[in-house]
Amino acid sequence: MPWRAGLTCASLGTMLAALSLVVIAATWVLVILQVDPVPTWFYVFAWYPTLVVLDQAASSMWRRPPVLSTRSALSLFAWSPVIWLLFEAANFRLRNWYYVFLPGAVPERWIGILLSFATVLPALVLATRLLEAAGVGHEWRSRPLHTKPWHLAAAQMAGIVMALLALIQPTVFFPLIWGAAWLIFDPFVYRRNREWSLLHDIERGEWGRIGRIMLGGLFIGFLWEFFNFWARGRWIYTVPWLEHTKFFEMPPLGFVGFPLFALEAWAIYHALCCLRVALPPGGETRLPHARVVSTAVAAIFFAALVLGGMERWTISSTAPRIAEVPGLTPDEVVRLEEAGLASPFRVARSTPAALAERTGIRPADAYRVVESVRLVTLSGIGTEHARSLHAVGTVTVCGLARRSPVPLWRAVHEARADGAAHPRESLGDFLPPPGRPTQAEVRVWVGAARRACSLRFLVTHSE
Repeated sequence: MPWRAGLTCASLGTMLAALSLVVIAATWVLVILQVDPVPTWFYVFAWYPTLVVLDQAASSMWRRPPVLSTRSALSLFAWSPVIWLLFEAANFRLRNWYYVFLPGAVPERWIGILLSFATVLPALVLATRLLEAAGVGHEWRSRPLHTKPWHLAAAQMAGIVMALLALIQPTVFFPLIWGAAWLIFDPFVYRRNREWSLLHDIERGEWGRIGRIMLGGLFIGFLWEFFNFWARGRWIYTVPWLEHTKFFEMPPLGFVGFPLFALEAWAIYHALCCLRVALPPGGETRLPHARVVSTAVAAIFFAALVLGGMERWTISSTAPRIAEVPGLTPDEVVRLEEAGLASPFRVARSTPAALAERTGIRPADAYRVVESVRLVTLSGIGTEHARSLHAVGTVTVCGLARRSPVPLWRAVHEARADGAAHPRESLGDFLPPPGRPTQAEVRVWVGAARRACSLRFLVTHSE
């Protein structure tokens, strides 16, 4: 009977949501205990069950089928990394963020990146849907506006100008990248299907959907930064003027960008829907097979190009291994591994005295080992950048704290240039590309070292 089928679906949804909450709780436990590989993959482990919880919550409130159970879910997950990679490509010029401690092997690294980016669009759609189910914005109306064709052309031109200014002079105009794509793509959506266009909502004086998308973007942005803060493999911002004050990893003013990005993601995805290569959220219609295949091939080619660019311009370090830490002898590496301390992050949390007792390493050497590992694990420095710091006489966190960023950056690159004439074989699979570290990265390292050294001083003198 229908009521029994509905009850069964509701019960299944409740069980699925409960299981997802259990997975989220287990993920947090494994991160706290630093059980590999969960800390490196934390963002993925945390986000996918969170999507299920958001979807089931909206479905329960709204009495409608979950979005993730429809054919459109595959479209959302497939196009999500492609859409975000547009902004990754822009970041090659903007240099507003970079990634640290990603998986060491390239295939694993790329799979992890794509799985992470695949959550972006579903998260925004599900958050917006949850707000709609809760009744947010249903009465947000104003007087209708009369739209003329030249208004749409002007909006697109404004979006193009904003994007060009951000890319031509990123130090000054980088914020304009957030919102530019909405103005470029939404007029296209308006001309093809007005019901999907947010500009058409403004024209009608209907502000509810726009408000929900922007609030959903802000909420999801908070979750992005929250999960990122606790992840080992994560991004770090180097936003001009805003590096010193951060909420999680994001400068507080930067949260303004999330609502604008949500509008952009909506417009770009629905432009793809207008082209009939993507399904609208909750949609079940069939798409032209040949068009979908050809577009998919182009999207894969684009994704490969951008991922290759990220290897050169955006990925700063990979997850460190104890055998690669500079300053450690082969005998010390063996002792650490035999003592169950193969993870540099576990060694970094040890005291020299405890490490000496557990491994049999002499106390003086244990101090050097701990300091060397702490430098590697600080703020995404990693083993190769730590090796460069060792080459210019910076071997401890507090030693890094005493350096000035710009002279240190110059010294590191001079040392790398000298070393290029006498190349060595690296123990690791990942070598920072030419041009890294950037001045911004070195500023981040020095700032983190000064905070860590000050905190260590306060703890020592309070005991």
